Amino acid sequence: MSWSEAIAAMEKGKVVRNEYFTREEWFEMRSGRIFAEDGCSMDGWYRNEGWQNTGWSVIADPRSA
Repeated sequence: MSWSEAIAAMEKGKVVRNEYFTREEWFEMRSGRIFAEDGCSMDGWYRNEGWQNTGWSVIADPRSA
């Protein structure tokens, strides 16, 4: 899925991962802001680089495993 689709999924409470992330890396949205798996804010992370625009997928919430 695209970055814009990943944002829409996160807005619905889904957790997403990019194909270039490791199994331990993922993003979520809380209160309209994107955070990484370690709780760090991803403000400014998106830079419209080609790899950032595609390769996203919704994953099962790793905290539920």
